[in-house]
Amino acid sequence: MNLLTLLACALPAPEWQTGDDLSALSVDLVYADEGVHPATTVLDSPHNPFDARVLAVKWEILATDCAQGFYAFATALAVQPTGEHQLYTAQCMADLVNGARLSPEDDALGWHIAIDGYQAVLDHFSDDLTYDATGTYAWPVAPLAYEGILDLGGEPVGWVAVEGEDGEMHLVKEGGS
Repeated sequence: MNLLTLLACALPAPEWQTGDDLSALSVDLVYADEGVHPATTVLDSPHNPFDARVLAVKWEILATDCAQGFYAFATALAVQPTGEHQLYTAQCMADLVNGARLSPEDDALGWHIAIDGYQAVLDHFSDDLTYDATGTYAWPVAPLAYEGILDLGGEPVGWVAVEGEDGEMHLVKEGGS
């Protein structure tokens, strides 16, 4: 169980700015590339309750539930592409898959979206960072995405993990240095 899952159990469900109750929100996938950069199809999903205003409250939404977090961060990714948005979108989908919270029809597609989302971090945002709640401490998103792919039983494409002199995992593009 990761931190996101623990937080989801501890906080009450928020109300979206329109007053909609999000506590019963579930993910119903419409597009095979929902939440995977560079696609913006999540903005067209009839199941997505969010628009660009979600940028102001995305962290509060993420802390409550993976379904809400997926749509919030996928929307944030579509309107403001960053590695942080892509990482948390993929992580929410992975949590939904691992928690068997998708319909049987969406389970395989959800797995592919999580893998593709993590791969998009590597391919498009490999140098991006994510920060702690204070905005003080930062760490790279690429190693988290690489590990996310492996945790789902996938194989990262085009990247190799190497241990650096600092003892930390570093990613190197295959064929690069």
